[in-house]
Amino acid sequence: MRVLMSFVIFCCMSVAGFAQNTKADSLERVLPGLSGVDRAIALYDLCLIYSRSDFNKLSRISGEAKKLEASSDNLIRTYSTLVMAIQQSATGKNDSAIMKLKSAKELALSSGNANAIIRVCGTLGRLLVGAGSAEEGLKNLFEALKLLEKNPNAEFEAKVRVNISYAYLELKRYRDCIDFGGRSLALMNDPSLRYIRSYIYNNSAVSYGALKMLDSAKAMVDQGLDIAKASNDNQNAANGHFILGTIYSDANQYQQAIKQYELAKPYREKVGNPFFIAADLHALSDLYYKTGNFREGIKAGEQALAVASQHNMLLKFENIYVGLAKNYRGLGDHQQASRYFELWAIAKDSIYKNSSAEAIAEMQTRYETEKKEQQIALQKAELSEQQLTLQKTYLTIVVLIVVVALIVIIARERFRRRQLIADQEKELAVREAFIDATIRSQENERKRFARDLHDGMGQLISSLRLMVNQLDRNAPLESKISIADQSEKILNEMHTEIRSIAFNLMPQTLIQHGLVPALQEMAVRLSQTGKVVVTVNGYDIPPRLNEVHEISLYRIIQEWVNNVIKYAQASKIEIQLVGHEEEISITIEDNGTGFDVATLENSEGNGWRNIKSRTSLIKGELEVDSRSGHSGTTFVLTLALSAVSANPGINTVKHG
Repeated sequence: MRVLMSFVIFCCMSVAGFAQNTKADSLERVLPGLSGVDRAIALYDLCLIYSRSDFNKLSRISGEAKKLEASSDNLIRTYSTLVMAIQQSATGKNDSAIMKLKSAKELALSSGNANAIIRVCGTLGRLLVGAGSAEEGLKNLFEALKLLEKNPNAEFEAKVRVNISYAYLELKRYRDCIDFGGRSLALMNDPSLRYIRSYIYNNSAVSYGALKMLDSAKAMVDQGLDIAKASNDNQNAANGHFILGTIYSDANQYQQAIKQYELAKPYREKVGNPFFIAADLHALSDLYYKTGNFREGIKAGEQALAVASQHNMLLKFENIYVGLAKNYRGLGDHQQASRYFELWAIAKDSIYKNSSAEAIAEMQTRYETEKKEQQIALQKAELSEQQLTLQKTYLTIVVLIVVVALIVIIARERFRRRQLIADQEKELAVREAFIDATIRSQENERKRFARDLHDGMGQLISSLRLMVNQLDRNAPLESKISIADQSEKILNEMHTEIRSIAFNLMPQTLIQHGLVPALQEMAVRLSQTGKVVVTVNGYDIPPRLNEVHEISLYRIIQEWVNNVIKYAQASKIEIQLVGHEEEISITIEDNGTGFDVATLENSEGNGWRNIKSRTSLIKGELEVDSRSGHSGTTFVLTLALSAVSANPGINTVKHG
């Protein structure tokens, strides 16, 4: 439920700021006559308004802003990029929005316009906090607040203060959120800032809810709702009911929670943002499950699935499928429950999403083909009946031809069906093996990730807490400096630990630069241990491969190298990637202890199983050459170049 609360807060705060719908009509009237910076700023103001009230209009405004991207004026491009980032964030594309905002910040700084820098920093800070980067987010927020000291603007300052209160909330400093919010409310006495006060009330409401002070939380939400409805802020009105519903849900008052989610519905529908509509329906489905009202849970879940499917919101499918599966299981319909649990497993991996889409297309084609064949057979039968009236002899011949044709068709169809069933069974076996290997691999990765956080970060945080606790206002300056120096060292160690954990989860080099650079980075890290020397060479390899194949190849190589280091006692590992005219070959050689290759198939571990499953899915071929009692092992993986190229015909490069 804590995850759901974080989503509530995301809904409550526009990543770009706040708006008053009363401005929209006047801005729309003057917009056609505006150009340059004035037009860009007007689009930004309209974007803030429609992000809270009308999703369809928001998309139109974003499209207008995109036309300004090619401008040579950095200030115009700043506001254009800012608008597109707001639209992306409103549809849940947070990573893309953050990248846009960082680009907008560079443009704003180059323009030297303080107002633009404040707006971008406030927006970027808020979104970074929501994405879990609280330190970087607060840095941007306080950068905006510092600029406001030299460039006073009551409305901008109020917005930045709301985002800072939200940062306290994300850091679970609930008392600080409430106290800071109260001090900020005292600065918002101007009637024109009244609409901003509702966001402070919502943040305080969530904090009171986390502290189990439900009466205070409800009082805060009620005040925020009054302002939101008076300002025609449909999004924030929906969010107010959503917050209260979540607080009731956390307190196990599920019927009260359902009532609040139902009250949020009409406001969500007025805004029309499918991202939030689907999220609300999924939350309702989960609540109905908890109350035992499984039929209503199924109804809400199917509505959520329809919205997500209509707008191709692939990231929503996973949770919706789980909710439907749980409700069907509660209803006793284990067949449907099993079906949705299977869809949930498929939705977790984009490979399976694509495979499912291809399977649906194949079934549709097969159905249409069979239907046409039936129509042809019917037409032949009708023709035979017509000929029967003309000549009995001719009829006999025609019947014989038809019978023979039918026998051939049936024989071919039966053969085709047997072949199809065999192929499907083989594909199903591969998928089941990959699902099993994937689940095991994910569980092992989660355990390792938890262990890294507990053993590494946990100890460093404890050390830092001890250092901070040693601070004494009356202590000598030398003592404070010493503690500060030691704290800085611990922070540097924490930074190194975090980067190491992030690399193990998904190397950024792989995402940004491709397979060979990522492998070279891995080789450097392994070689730095001093236990083994790892080298990577690439010849005539395309600079980028298909994303799925890049990840699969990286994981296969990583798994094999880790096994070599763990079991073979090798001191040297050479990885070589060579692009040929029609295929790519990957060779891994080591000088470690050899082994009987037959033992791989009988291994109880998941490593070899993961390698085979991933290789099968990318349609590659494996060969391992090693002998027990001899040193050295060679691992060779080959696959078609046409299947992995990100862009057919792209130039290849050599990596040394």
